[in-house]
Amino acid sequence: MFFFILACAQEPATPAPAPAAAPAPAADAAPAHDHGAGGHEGGGHGHGATHGGIQAELEGLHVEAVVTHNGVLFYPADADNKGLPAEGFSGQAVVKGPSGVETVQLMPMGDHLHAVAKLEVGKPATIVLTLTRDGKPQSHTYEVKAVGMTEHDHTTLHGGVVSMWGDYHVEYVMKDGEHRFYMSDAKRVPLSGNVTGSATQGGKDVPLAFDATTGLLAGKADPATQGTVMLNAKVDGTEFSLGW
Repeated sequence: MFFFILACAQEPATPAPAPAAAPAPAADAAPAHDHGAGGHEGGGHGHGATHGGIQAELEGLHVEAVVTHNGVLFYPADADNKGLPAEGFSGQAVVKGPSGVETVQLMPMGDHLHAVAKLEVGKPATIVLTLTRDGKPQSHTYEVKAVGMTEHDHTTLHGGVVSMWGDYHVEYVMKDGEHRFYMSDAKRVPLSGNVTGSATQGGKDVPLAFDATTGLLAGKADPATQGTVMLNAKVDGTEFSLGW
């Protein structure tokens, strides 16, 4: 059991020393290892996503998509993952987010093509790219779990305070008479299983229930109880405590 108190709003807090962990598998590492829906792994091609986005393989091309709250940047590259000038391409993207669906024309901008669209940080999105080169269109669908979130991003998504332990993040907020702990991984994707926890406020126990669809641990707050709020959580066998 590790125990410490830390809290941060926008800037990452420095976690207490933790046992050295083995390197995370490629699927859970930085976004550069994520090939997206339909992505290709293995083989003789270079696949490193050099801009921290989602790498996909089309016929004779690699196209990396970087999804932000201001739209999507598409970086085309050849079969060996060497960047190509954006001026040689045209096309459109169908962008689906929380506010609906819009079709956006691609604007060549040096080494990438920009599809301008408004997306919500931390929310999922689907982008269907149609990219044309030498009169030949190709399509690919990118599925994004959390828009604009990079590894160890401490943006507040629920109006609370973000803290971390190792690669886990917890955003705490008291709202609607509840203590709410939003549990997420290194890239702020909500945790969906193997999570248990309990809390105390001012030394008084607060039972918590976990919602696997939202990654939320929550319990009823006693308005008469004051003092430090402590979370004792267990995720995939790892125990830790955080306080606010």
